[in-house]
Amino acid sequence: MEIINPQDSTTPNNRNKRKRKKTFLQNAKKYAKKGYYGRGSHMDADTYQYFVRILEAYKEGFESNEDRDAFVENVFEQTIDKEIECSCNQVGCRVIETLLPFANDQVLQRFMNKFSEDLRPLSKDRFASFVLQALVSIACRKTHLKESNENTCTYETFVVKISKFLLNNLEDYAWDNFGNRIIRTCFSGLAQIVEDQKRPHAKGVKIDNHEIALDAPLKPEFVEIVKEYGERLLVWPQFSQLCSLELTSGMLQVLLKALKKCDNNLLKKYLKKLLNEHFLKESDENNTLPPGFMSTSMLMLLETCLQVAGKKDFNAYWEKLFCGRVLKLACMRSTNFAVQKLIGCCYNKEQFDSIFEELHNNFQEILEKGHPAVLLALCEGCKRLSSKQGAFFQSMMKCLNCLEPEENQNRFTLAMCRLRPFDPTSPVSDENLSKEKLNLQGALMLQRMLEFNKPIKLVNSILSMDPDVLKMLFSNSMGSHIVDSYMTSSFVGERSRERLIWKMKGKYQELASSKFGSRSFEALWNAATMKAKLSIMEELGHKDGAWSNSEYGKIIAGKVNLVMFKRNKENWKNSYGKEAKPEKMLEAILK
Repeated sequence: MEIINPQDSTTPNNRNKRKRKKTFLQNAKKYAKKGYYGRGSHMDADTYQYFVRILEAYKEGFESNEDRDAFVENVFEQTIDKEIECSCNQVGCRVIETLLPFANDQVLQRFMNKFSEDLRPLSKDRFASFVLQALVSIACRKTHLKESNENTCTYETFVVKISKFLLNNLEDYAWDNFGNRIIRTCFSGLAQIVEDQKRPHAKGVKIDNHEIALDAPLKPEFVEIVKEYGERLLVWPQFSQLCSLELTSGMLQVLLKALKKCDNNLLKKYLKKLLNEHFLKESDENNTLPPGFMSTSMLMLLETCLQVAGKKDFNAYWEKLFCGRVLKLACMRSTNFAVQKLIGCCYNKEQFDSIFEELHNNFQEILEKGHPAVLLALCEGCKRLSSKQGAFFQSMMKCLNCLEPEENQNRFTLAMCRLRPFDPTSPVSDENLSKEKLNLQGALMLQRMLEFNKPIKLVNSILSMDPDVLKMLFSNSMGSHIVDSYMTSSFVGERSRERLIWKMKGKYQELASSKFGSRSFEALWNAATMKAKLSIMEELGHKDGAWSNSEYGKIIAGKVNLVMFKRNKENWKNSYGKEAKPEKMLEAILK
């Protein structure tokens, strides 16, 4: 029985905290002590411990790429004639999958040859399948290098062989958890959908990414394979099951994205079939939603359809599935994501206006249901299409009780940051605003609204705030980004920017000395005129010991060259002016 520390379980602060899961490496060490050397194929104790040390060394990092490459080469030398044995072991699989992206062509070809000899069992193996997936992904990327070499043909042959093997045995692998995942990787690689490679084969590493020709035309043979998959799946008797199971629905989602790049006509057939035969099928008149909204697998497939649909198909999906139901869908936990996707993919102004009309009088209800991301999507739509921006302002102000009386509008900024209606009878204290956890969607909406064509009400709300409250807001992790939008928006007037810069006079030392306040300081500083900069420098130079010795204050002091300013103001002014001129010239050229 596990012994529980009373301090961890009974105190109010810790009661709801989740216990942090052990890492893969920690578990590997724990089971080794018990005599278990990874699941899957048997591995002797010495080899197991060697692989555990490899994971530790990789986690610590390397001083240079040369050191890393030498390390990887040495590790793969230990796998010669043991490629399959190591790949079928839990820890061996993790090591190989992690290091393959750094392996040279010789190592990759050795693994590809070994896996090609016995594809059937390896494609379904719970560990080796991950290595095979990594090999397919790497080989696909290698075929898209800008400069092909003598190895390119080998990688193409491997990709085609794996893809066609899975295609010829589709009935076996489409329903298999591991084989299905390799099929998805084939779709992504063949159609070069880089962002769909959801399982990274080395954390934070992209294989030859700087050399991949992302805009290059797809290889005709690759396109044909994707089309063959699409044509075969489209006429499958079990097509309805493909849509209703999460595993196979995920495969169809990647296929739709691949068809978007490979065959638009076939994609249209899929979109029409899915809409008429599956998303709308058996819909009744008892105010129930169509089947497309009734399961996670269907919903995810529906969202992907919206993402890849052309104008005509998008119209059909809007009219048959969403029109008249947007509010109901936006208020449901399971379907509000589909509404977000609908709004995000809508580029027709008339359609967007129709969506807006269904929602704009019900912002309060959507917030009460806990779905502020729907309003964020709507806000971004207003910005993207330059439509209904004034109405969005009005609806948000009304929703947050900041529209009337007029003095309540001054509280709009903070009400948006908290996404909580302003209550004049019991206002929220702003004393700990710098450390307060603000609402992410509310803060993001504020940033988008500052980029509306006429953000004057929001600008006035910010400028009406007390400087101390503004300082705390700008020192908040989320609030600091609001300053960026305020200072860079082309719809916030120059005078409004200047007013904010001067309004913060007397608060710059405190801003510069904090982590997020220093970000806000830089945004204000970059937009300031020389006259304002001189005023800020005078303020910074006055009793600067405390702030300029802080962690972030030192950085700011170095960036504004505080030492030179204190030594000779005229030299600072001249040197700063010389540095600023080339930057302005470059900006003018880029424009």
